[in-house]
Formats: sequence, C-alpha cells, structure tokens
Amino acid sequence: MHSDIEEIKQQKEYQVATEIAADVENYYHVKFPQQEIAYIAMHLLGTKLLSQTKSQVDHVINDEILHLVHFVLEKIEEQLELGIQNDQELILGLSLHLKPAVNRIKFGMNIRNPMLQDIKNNYPLAYEAGIIAGIAVKEYTGIEMDENEIGYLALHFGAAIERKKLQSGPKRCLVVCASGLGTAQLIFYRLKSYFGHNLEVVGTTEYYKLKQMNLNGIDFIVSSIPIQESFHIPVIEVNAVLKEQDLKSIEKFIVNQNTRQPILSYFHKDLTFLKEKLATQERALEFLSDFLLDKGLVDDTFLEAIYEREKVAPTAFGNLVAIPHPITPKTKKTFVVVCTLVKPIIWSETPVQIIFLLCVKKDSQEDLQEMYDLLGKFIENKAMVQNILKAKTYDDFIHVIKKEW
Repeated sequence: MHSDIEEIKQQKEYQVATEIAADVENYYHVKFPQQEIAYIAMHLLGTKLLSQTKSQVDHVINDEILHLVHFVLEKIEEQLELGIQNDQELILGLSLHLKPAVNRIKFGMNIRNPMLQDIKNNYPLAYEAGIIAGIAVKEYTGIEMDENEIGYLALHFGAAIERKKLQSGPKRCLVVCASGLGTAQLIFYRLKSYFGHNLEVVGTTEYYKLKQMNLNGIDFIVSSIPIQESFHIPVIEVNAVLKEQDLKSIEKFIVNQNTRQPILSYFHKDLTFLKEKLATQERALEFLSDFLLDKGLVDDTFLEAIYEREKVAPTAFGNLVAIPHPITPKTKKTFVVVCTLVKPIIWSETPVQIIFLLCVKKDSQEDLQEMYDLLGKFIENKAMVQNILKAKTYDDFIHVIKKEW
C-alpha cells in the first residue's frame, strides 16, 4: 500500500486531491488520512486515464490488479455470458476501483452504499454480475466483499452491459403509407424524434412501390395500412397519426427482436404454484427444491447452492418479491418456478409473497437480459405484483405477463 501511495503522490492529481481534502477538512473540521487523499486522487486519475495509452495506464495499475480483474471477468462470463470481458473501459474502471477497494477492506474501512437498493431493483443483472465478482475476489484474494462494495461493482457492469447494447447498432425500419408523402413524412419525423439514435428510419414509400424496393438490411416495416403480402420482414401496423400505444408497440418489438428465446418459454404450468400456504422462507425453499428434485430437474446440491447465494446477499428485492437462485448454474435448461403465497413471509427481514426461483442452464449461451428486465418489473411495479397475487390459475398468471410484456 505504501508503494502505491508513493506512486500516486508523483501525479499532479494528488495535489488536486490534497486541495479537495483540505477544503472538506476546513468545512467539516475533520482530518483525512493520507490513504483517503490517495483514494480521491485515484478517482481523478481514473477520469484522465480513460483517454490515455496502455503504457500510461500500466504506470498506475499493476499486473496483480489486472490479473484479478481478468479473473473476475472470466468468472462472470462463465456464468452469465454477457460478452463484456474484453471491454477495455470496464477493465480500466474495475482496476481503478478494485485497487483501493481491496486495501480499504483489508484495513477495515467499510463504506455505505446509499444507492444499493436502487441498484438491486433497477439493474438486477448487473447486480448479479457484482455478486459473482465478489465471490471471485474472495477466491482470488481471500478478502470478502459486503453488499455495499458489490453494489459499487455492479455499476461498472451495468455500464458495460449498456455499452454492449449500443455496439449492436440501431434497428432499421422503412415507413409505408397508402399514397402521398404527407402521412409517411409525419410518421418518419415522429419516429426519429421519439427513438433518436436507437432507431434508423431509412426512408418512406407508398404502398404500391414497396415490391420494387430493395429491403436488404431492413429489420421491420412501419405501415399506416394493412399489408397482406409477405415480404419476409415483420410489419408493425400503426395509426396514421402515431399514438403513444403505437410507439410503445414499436419499442417493445425492438426489445424483443434482440432476444434469443421468447420470454414465455421460461414459464411452465407444472412449475407454477399459486396461493400456497407456506409459513417461512425455509419451508418455501424446501417445498420448491423438493418438487424439482422429485421431477429430476435438479440434484441434491441444489438447495445448498441456493442458501450459499443467500449468504452472499439476500434475494428479497422489495415489493413482496424474492428471486432466489443457486450460486452457480445447476440445471440442464433455463426456467423459472413461480410461487405465490396466501400470506407474506419474512425473507431476511423483508416481507415476501411472490417467489421467482430462477434456474439457469449450465454453460448457458442464452441471453437472460430480458428475463432480468421482466423480473425487475415485478420489483418496481406494485400494481403488477397485486395482479399476480390475484391470479388463481396459470392462465391468469400468463395473462399478466403478456399484458406487461
């Protein structure tokens, strides 16, 4: 740690950090230790290093921390298949974060994360990557990270996931109308205004010219009239004057086009339990685990793996929803076991009445972003939760899913 501080003190950012610390000390009448000033300097260096060359970055980040970062990213890729392990901005950000974080934990300098609940609720997939990262850090260094630290790591993964989405480029659509350019132009500019860089509207055409057009590279057609012919391209029919529901339909289509498997395929009638009378978290998990074991869908290590995950951080996310899952993938296919309860139970100090037991296929190549997005909706949407709790049959439950998704 001493050599690290000496290295940072040679940078001009350390002088700026010293001035910042002095201002805070004068205002709050506290004293900053040298390690904290170095920590501030590292954040300042982080902003500058994003535009620096590899040799300049290596001057501040040593091989040991880079090996740790790559080890962490390999573990995340093994389990979640996010495709972010080569994101250089992520590698740099994690390196700059983990270097002081590891030392901070070593010296018992625990921190509070005021954004933790928001991170868990709004970025469940990124948070899950943070959990895996925390486990990997412990495996590599022997140092255990708490939920606060994991939440901060999740922010890095969330940003990388969003960057990955942008790399795929926007979807391309063509606007079609009956005749004349007035309606088509109105739709054209409304789409560009609403979607911005997320959708490339390549042009407009009248219906009778559609057969003559080159549709290579077009992902879908937006049409103000019914199109009976098949052009082997999806058609979204909209009102001539676009309404909010039209824009939402297009938005939903764009999201769903990026998924590799229909969301409903993860849910099954025989894995849906509604209005069960289970009094405790332990009884609920035992009930669901025993059922899966009897069906031959899991082995006898499944329940233990769920509790291992709960030890790292509880999976009760609020709004009466818990999303337990084994700490590592255990099943041959991906599916969700749904269980609603007659009365809420206490799950690590949080009331829970809906359990989504998430089972991810071993060595999965599936993109679970949509699944986490859907489960995230339950966490933040109280009306949706109440509708699920009212469901008496599997069809009732699926109706709610379809309505919201």
